[in-house]
Amino acid sequence: MFRLPHPAALALCLILCMPVAGRASADQDVPPSAMGDPVTASHRVAELISEADRSIDKDLLQAHAHAVEAMTLAGASGDGLMQHKALACLGTIEERMGLYGDMLATTRRRVQVAQGLGDPLMIAMDLRELASAYRLNEMSEKAVEEARNSLAMMLPTRPLNEVEEARLFLIHTLHNAGRYDEAFRIAEHAMAKAVERGDLYMEARFARSMGDLMLAQRRFADAIGHFTQARRSLPEKDAAEEHYAVCSALARAYIGLGRIPEALAATREAGSFMPEVDNWNNRSDLLDLRYQLATAQHHWPEAIMLLNEIKRTSDSVLISRLDMQTARLQMRHRPDHQERANVEAAAGDTTPDTSNGWLEPILIGLLALLGIVASTLFLSVRRGRRLAHRLKVKSEQIQEQQQRIHAKDLELQRQSLRLAETLLSEEEKEMMIKEIHHRVKNNLQVVDSLLQIQALDANAPDVQRVLRVAQGRIRSMALVHEQIYHTSNGRSGDLRTHLEKLIRNILAAHGAHDRISVRVDTTLPIFRMETLLPLTLVVNELFTNALKYAFNEKATGRIIIVVRPTADGYELLFNDDGCGLAASDTRDGGCSFGMELLRILAEQLNGELRFMDDPGTAASLVFAPDPVPMRVAC
Repeated sequence: MFRLPHPAALALCLILCMPVAGRASADQDVPPSAMGDPVTASHRVAELISEADRSIDKDLLQAHAHAVEAMTLAGASGDGLMQHKALACLGTIEERMGLYGDMLATTRRRVQVAQGLGDPLMIAMDLRELASAYRLNEMSEKAVEEARNSLAMMLPTRPLNEVEEARLFLIHTLHNAGRYDEAFRIAEHAMAKAVERGDLYMEARFARSMGDLMLAQRRFADAIGHFTQARRSLPEKDAAEEHYAVCSALARAYIGLGRIPEALAATREAGSFMPEVDNWNNRSDLLDLRYQLATAQHHWPEAIMLLNEIKRTSDSVLISRLDMQTARLQMRHRPDHQERANVEAAAGDTTPDTSNGWLEPILIGLLALLGIVASTLFLSVRRGRRLAHRLKVKSEQIQEQQQRIHAKDLELQRQSLRLAETLLSEEEKEMMIKEIHHRVKNNLQVVDSLLQIQALDANAPDVQRVLRVAQGRIRSMALVHEQIYHTSNGRSGDLRTHLEKLIRNILAAHGAHDRISVRVDTTLPIFRMETLLPLTLVVNELFTNALKYAFNEKATGRIIIVVRPTADGYELLFNDDGCGLAASDTRDGGCSFGMELLRILAEQLNGELRFMDDPGTAASLVFAPDPVPMRVAC
């Protein structure tokens, strides 16, 4: 049985600044009858475990003594279940005291007891605790192995929610071991299953674990996506801890990307959950998050204040750890001191009473502890002052740079405004030009309709022929305006489609679509209005002339039109297999209006039209459009 002597307990109270006078040990000798009665022994073990739970926040040494006595009594009674509970209580206390090596040994023994009891759930939970103990002792591979074993024990027999908790623990253990890819694959698969089931809560938790993995690898943009999905899937009630963790992690991801406004909003949202999740870890986490935000915003006074608060918190943690180390030394010293006292009593030592001699080493230890704390505080204050000076100098430099950047930013804004005004003016011009093209096309269609009516009313065939020729030219011009309107309206266009549509209209007007075959060969894009209109009229004149004179009313034929780039511009080739130019030239008297029109259009294109002595009619127009004028920015 492990007992806590009264003087050692008083010394611990002095170190922890808890003035308690005349406290007696809570441990009492267990009568032999209690050891022999299983019911009485179990009842006593339960009482000791309850006393340890009540003492864990006030006196860890006392709680440890209760847990050790409960474990000893449970082992002697042979009650495996009570021994398991006592070991669980002792492991928790050893973790709080920082005795990670002792905690590992206790947890291993706890697993052995659970295996003896044969409860799969108990074994799985103990394996999870064993994985945590390995992790605290920096044995990450063994921690991963035991986490896998815990999940394997859960899978065959346990409900789905317990299995998912074991899977989350495995992901967390893999994360701590740095095995991010494997953890991400498990989390991604588990989240997909949760989505199939419609389990929003588990979907959110797995999404959060995936975001934590991305955050650990500094993949901030990917982490934000997962955290946003987790926040969207979390229920509004009974999930405050998850909401806080997601918002806090989301704020860190935003800070990593430099998106400070979103980080501030996420931090405020995380702070709104603090009344429900208020504990030391969350308070420390939120304090560090605010310090990072203040540093990112260059709010140096606030950053220094938060840094001092973090230092005070870390100093208090350091003092607590020193107290814990002192308690550990006392606990290890206590059995030796008790054994020496028993030996001296048995030998009948007659030396003078030195019952107060234990105070001297305690006072020396206390003075040493106070010296360590004072040195730590002094170093922290000096470091804080140096850091404040460096932050002040850096702040001045940053402010100077900010002023320069602000001046440049104003100049860029002025240039952007001038550019926006220019672009707006150009856009208005483009809209007006498109509207003009559309209205010109409509007006040309009205003229075409009027000529059609006039041709129907005319009795002379020559008049009707002249009107039809004029209609063809007007339709060609209307087609050009329609093409320009569609191209400027955002649609893609090419020259081949435009010419094929022109040819179809001419063939339909002359009723020759079933006896004349036409091939248009070009890969060029659509030309500008200044080039496309005269080029279209040239093709219209050549094609109409071929239909009128190269083929009689029943003859079949073939026409080839090619437009290709050359070294100095472009070339239009027109060829038909009809009767040739001489016959048509004879009919027109050698100098027709159509030939004169072709010459004028060729001059507009900066080119020259030549007729060649090939079978049928062969014409070549080499032209060079005017260059596109460059717009000058104002």
